[in-house]
Amino acid sequence: MKQIRIAVYDLDAVYTERFCQYMGERYGQTAEFCPVYERNELDGLIAARSVDVVLTADALREEYPPFIGDIHVGYFTAEVSEEPGKIFRFQSCRELFHGIEMILDQEDTAVKTVAFIGANAAVGTSTAAAAYAMRLAAEEKRVLYINMSDLGDTGSIFQGVNPKDFQFLLTEMKAGADIDAAMSAALNRDSSGVYFYDNADAPLSIMDIEEGRVAAFLRMLKERGDFRYLIIDSSFSVNHGLFAALGAADKVVVVNDGTFVSNQRFHKIWTLMKRLDLSTHPGICQKTALLYNKFHSQYGKRYENPEIAVAGSIEVLPPAGTVQMAEQMARLEVLQEILR
Repeated sequence: MKQIRIAVYDLDAVYTERFCQYMGERYGQTAEFCPVYERNELDGLIAARSVDVVLTADALREEYPPFIGDIHVGYFTAEVSEEPGKIFRFQSCRELFHGIEMILDQEDTAVKTVAFIGANAAVGTSTAAAAYAMRLAAEEKRVLYINMSDLGDTGSIFQGVNPKDFQFLLTEMKAGADIDAAMSAALNRDSSGVYFYDNADAPLSIMDIEEGRVAAFLRMLKERGDFRYLIIDSSFSVNHGLFAALGAADKVVVVNDGTFVSNQRFHKIWTLMKRLDLSTHPGICQKTALLYNKFHSQYGKRYENPEIAVAGSIEVLPPAGTVQMAEQMARLEVLQEILR
């Protein structure tokens, strides 16, 4: 069993130091206890994914949720609590370590939303989004793919028998109809195991829908809990429906092929996202990462900006049909890093 690495940041620096000292003496062969005294240091460890567990004060629960990617987070409490993730600070080393083991045993059951948007046309956004959905389905995760592109073509990748599509859902939402019934009526399942809503035939319907309705729709999907992952596939356009999707997403993946045109267009997208971050959609930049696809090792160029995380890079794959290309991409380890 590999040694687990635990970052400890309590508001009481003395407790942090003593906790790491005593626990390290007792369980040093099993775990490395790393005392952290500054918030920016803790944030750096989390960003680098260099720890397996974070233990912090219960007062910081809002800043540090129970799961940050694949990092488990626990909270020191001043009173005994049966709530998962909480550790009573005044107990024996053995009981404290048992609490850590229980934190590691917890499974993240929250519904995750990942939005893929294209920096430019023909960069493989839909293929990347579909590949990620396929990978999750292959891992026996229930995943729903939603194509919100203005000119999307879900049928080129996923096949279903249900004639109702996302256009039908939008119409029902506008009419105030029974959205639960509409969602069930429009749902399809591909042979890969991916559930999906077929894309709208009329692109103006996507642009016309109110941001509040899209937000309510995505919120309902999360609250229902029918799916573990929601994958949104969209080209980038200035419309309220897309902004709602980006706001609801846990991760925004911008697909870019590294060409001059794509980098130029992404620069404009990033400028707009920074404005949204400062106004109506705070936090959107922090959860955004670039995924380079069809990246040419000789001619491709990365968009140089230290503010933007990079999820990974996929070089030009052997020629294949759209479905086969998505299947090839689904096997690549780079996709595993998206929600880390």
